[in-house]
Amino acid sequence: MITVSVVIPYYGERAALERCLQSLGRQTLDREAFEVIVVNNRPDRKLTLDGRHSHPNIAVVDEERPGSYAARNRGAQLARGRWLAFTDADCAPDERWLEAGLHHAARQNPLGGHIQLVTTDPRSLAEKYDTAFGLNQESYVEKSGFAATANLIVSKATFDSVGPFAASLRSAGDWEWCLRASRSGHPIVYCAEAVVCHPTRTRWRAIVQKALRVQGGMLTLQREFHLSLAPGACRTLMDAFYPRRYVAKILAIKAGGDRSWWRLYLMACLVNALAVAETCRLRLGGTPLR
Repeated sequence: MITVSVVIPYYGERAALERCLQSLGRQTLDREAFEVIVVNNRPDRKLTLDGRHSHPNIAVVDEERPGSYAARNRGAQLARGRWLAFTDADCAPDERWLEAGLHHAARQNPLGGHIQLVTTDPRSLAEKYDTAFGLNQESYVEKSGFAATANLIVSKATFDSVGPFAASLRSAGDWEWCLRASRSGHPIVYCAEAVVCHPTRTRWRAIVQKALRVQGGMLTLQREFHLSLAPGACRTLMDAFYPRRYVAKILAIKAGGDRSWWRLYLMACLVNALAVAETCRLRLGGTPLR
């Protein structure tokens, strides 16, 4: 009997998806108790699994509407489990992810599990930056009231009650959905024991693209959904010279003896400046980045 459905949106990261599926194959939860739904968001590129994955309940489906939230909605729609466990194709869930997550979610859900950032080169400035300022699920849940969909577990009943993700959003759809859930009586909780590993970004281009995408998502929330921005999400021109939300971490890095702190500071200023420029572009009628 299927208890939980793992939903994974996919957009062409084949090697990463293979690692994700291998991690799911090592789950301590009985394999008969969960299914894996991979939602291919690029139907023009057919995705087939080659049989190396011996999981008895794995399916690949297509979603033509662009966007990871549309893909997640498609997976949730097809799910047979009483629980939904969302993760991303480039993540590697810990072997106890589902077992620990379901144990805690049974008491209260939705649940945002811990996201462990994994570096490949500790000397890389880009990876240092992403480690310091990237995904921080505990902070997201406790300070901003949302969980990143890289590690989100919710009962199917709660998800159906709250409604699907806003499929028109390219970013910040997790924040919008969790806000809706909280307003309907289902506030998000944090679970340190349900762990998913997420690789840090290794290139500055990827870091900047994410910042621009997030800024576009936040602006869309403000403009089309009439929602106030999440705490710390609003970037002003002043942040290009003094990135307030990053300063404490940069000072901690400096205190730890890492001499690259000033380069991280300059990069934070640049990323903020580009995010402000992206806001101006979008306000002039530009299209949000995917």
